[in-house]
Amino acid sequence: MGITHHSGAAISPTQLQAFLHQNIPASAALGIRVNESAPEQVILCAPIARNCNHHHTVFGGSIALLATLCGWSLVHLRYPESGGRIVIQESSIRYLKPAVADLSAVCTPDDAAAWAACTQALAQRGKGRITLACRLYSKGVLAAEFEGKYVVFAKET
Repeated sequence: MGITHHSGAAISPTQLQAFLHQNIPASAALGIRVNESAPEQVILCAPIARNCNHHHTVFGGSIALLATLCGWSLVHLRYPESGGRIVIQESSIRYLKPAVADLSAVCTPDDAAAWAACTQALAQRGKGRITLACRLYSKGVLAAEFEGKYVVFAKET
């Protein structure tokens, strides 16, 4: 298939945010912003005003969506040749503390060997898998930890 791993696309936070809002309408409805978009780290933020529950904290479903999108975005930046053909296969989340203010999700590509294996599988079989962890913070406090397994597919030609 001729797929090679790129070090990452030069996609600005504004471009990534526009892509997410256009292709995943819930991200726009919930006011999700992209603060950082680099192959080394993605940071997404969600305002409590659009994600508040009856306890005046961030709704758990919003936390899960923000984390899922943060990991998805990192895969998207590291495999621009996939054309966004990325899905979440499974995930888990631990809610540690109430998110009492705006929420930030941070995802970094911690495991070089896992990325190399994903790249090799993508090149050989047309799809690769990668498991990522995201940390979610509200007012500097770790509110949740997320782990998601993503599948990236070779772009259809």
